Amino acid sequence: MKIITKKILLIILFSGMMVVYSYAQRNIGGYYTYKTECMGVELDGSQTLKAWGNGRNRIDAIEQAKKNAIRDVLFKGITDGKPECNKKPVIFEVNAHEKYEDYFNVFFADGGVYKEFISKKDGSDLHLQVFKDRKQAGDQETYGVVIRVLRAQLKARMKADNIIPGGSPAKPSKDPIVAAPQDQEIVAKAESDTKYRGSGDPLKGLNVSKAKKEMQMGDYYALIIGIDKYTKAWNPLENAVNDAKSVESLLKEKYKIDHFSTLYDNEATREAIIDEMLKLVENVKENDNVLIYFSGHGEFNKALNKGYWVPVDATTASVSKYISNSDIQTFLGGIKSKHTLLISDACFSGDIFRGKTMTVPFEDSEKYYTKVHSLKSRQAITSGGIEPVMDGGRDGHSVFAYYLLSKLKSNTSKYFDASQLYDAIKIPVTNNSEQSPKLNPIKNSGDEGGQFIFIKKQ
Repeated sequence: MKIITKKILLIILFSGMMVVYSYAQRNIGGYYTYKTECMGVELDGSQTLKAWGNGRNRIDAIEQAKKNAIRDVLFKGITDGKPECNKKPVIFEVNAHEKYEDYFNVFFADGGVYKEFISKKDGSDLHLQVFKDRKQAGDQETYGVVIRVLRAQLKARMKADNIIPGGSPAKPSKDPIVAAPQDQEIVAKAESDTKYRGSGDPLKGLNVSKAKKEMQMGDYYALIIGIDKYTKAWNPLENAVNDAKSVESLLKEKYKIDHFSTLYDNEATREAIIDEMLKLVENVKENDNVLIYFSGHGEFNKALNKGYWVPVDATTASVSKYISNSDIQTFLGGIKSKHTLLISDACFSGDIFRGKTMTVPFEDSEKYYTKVHSLKSRQAITSGGIEPVMDGGRDGHSVFAYYLLSKLKSNTSKYFDASQLYDAIKIPVTNNSEQSPKLNPIKNSGDEGGQFIFIKKQ
């Protein structure tokens, strides 16, 4: 009997410990501050650290965590966790990251030089283990990693590349990197006026010295279409024209648009819309950018398995009066732009996406914007999938247009691409309506994985 009683007590005690442990695990997201922690110092002087990163998936988050660990060793020092790690940063100079921005953009590029200073002595990419925290808003995931950072070698590299005093020009690294083209503002200053601390150009150590180029943006074209005054077979709308005119006004006020074309109500006939598309095909050059916004009725024919825009002169329910999504896809493929973004606030507009496509993962860096600008894009943001969408919403706008305008207005960054805009609107639109916005490349239209970039006026 005593033995049975002891077993029961042990089971209860173990269960209680598991509950406490489980509770602690569940609450790590609520209490953890995501600071890099010292786990110990190895015999070779390297620092074992626990660092955290956010990303769209596990791989991106882990990669970001590694970068965060190196950044903290370089610029902040390790002050949390065990006391063994060096609390002083490798680089003491204030704003060194901004001063040597070109250097560190290349240094921390995906697969870049920073990886040379993460030890792989245990035979794996990560020193010990990976921790998943929780799913973040906007499909972001948080992971922690325990890695070994080679602090002494990292400091020696900073000296060799003349980022900190005491070095000399470095020899080319084993895996030379070519710098991506930089923003126009970065290269506006003549290289002859650029001064560096030390005896040479710090970019030489990365084999990217004097490799800066301008990001050629080209002209921006906008075609804005809004239709309220439908007749006969199609009920009139209340907010489509107001939505379209508000988009036009906001773009003129805040963003770079060089050429505007608009079609409102009775102007937006089938022939007129096609004519405007043909003008874009004929006039847009290879380095230009095109934004097309449509707000009006949409239709989906189940028998033909095809979606359509409904122009103002479509007075019957015949598909012969509509503009099919496959026709729109053909026009988008014929426009010779670098980037074309279609924003469609109409029922069944998500039908324009057919087939599997891929895009470059977002990263808030000059390197990312340079890369996605260099690749062609043919994308669409739609207010829903193959489903009806709401005309009414808030403040005289559809739900989709209200949040689209709100996010474009509140943006403070010089560059704001289509994926960022979509990430900003998809949750509020979904949570406040019965529709789910979509963003995807348009299949077979020439997309290469790039992004349309909104450029804020200065």
